[in-house]
Amino acid sequence: MPRYWVEKVVDALNEAGKPLKGSNVLVLGVAYKKDIDDVRESPALDVIELLRHKGADVRYHETLREN
Repeated sequence: MPRYWVEKVVDALNEAGKPLKGSNVLVLGVAYKKDIDDVRESPALDVIELLRHKGADVRYHETLREN
């Protein structure tokens, strides 16, 4: 599934007339489970790795909601 999401990002950038290589990409909500800030084994890590491999400058951010 990570390759699917990378292609969605590529398609969105192409529609905006921008290449993936050199683009800044922010990935939000990387944690694998809701309300847990642990990103280990998260599929989002594969997405980030693939985007970086294709030349994107990728950052991520995870926040927890406080009740």
